[in-house]
Amino acid sequence: MNRDANTPGFVQIGRIIRSQGMNGELRVSLEADYNKAVENLQLVYLRNDRGDFYPARISNIRAEGKGNSISFFVQFEHIADRSSAEKLKDHGIFLETKNATDFIQKEPEKSSYIDHEVFDDQNNAVGLVVDVMENPAHPILVVATTSGTRLIPFVEHYVTKVSDQNIYCQNLEQLEGI
Repeated sequence: MNRDANTPGFVQIGRIIRSQGMNGELRVSLEADYNKAVENLQLVYLRNDRGDFYPARISNIRAEGKGNSISFFVQFEHIADRSSAEKLKDHGIFLETKNATDFIQKEPEKSSYIDHEVFDDQNNAVGLVVDVMENPAHPILVVATTSGTRLIPFVEHYVTKVSDQNIYCQNLEQLEGI
């Protein structure tokens, strides 16, 4: 989510990456997982060169999975060819703030992970969260283990699931020696 001080009524939920095909379809990056919120998107806002917002109705949106990532492809009603689509490259996609609750990610409180048990992808116990370090990019879990302390970035690449009082992780071997 990106809140611009000059645009109090709008929240950026994504960005147009590039045109796709000859019919004006656009590849976009959205700040949401593929869920009902994305499927139900019908009206978003784009900005013109002066910075004014204008509505853009979506006629089609589809998702395409590749590896662990999902790409979104959008067709706007007012874009019918590749040259029109090319002009929108690197433009933000916005929603009115009141309609963006599904796209605004609520960050859990820092203390909510303390005393959670951490497990690796083999379901082996790694340790217990004793602190959460704040970092500009993302929180970092401080995990007490039997052999010392381990730092685990709280990002999707390492943390796969938080359930009850447990945190499930993957790719922890990549953090060895850090």
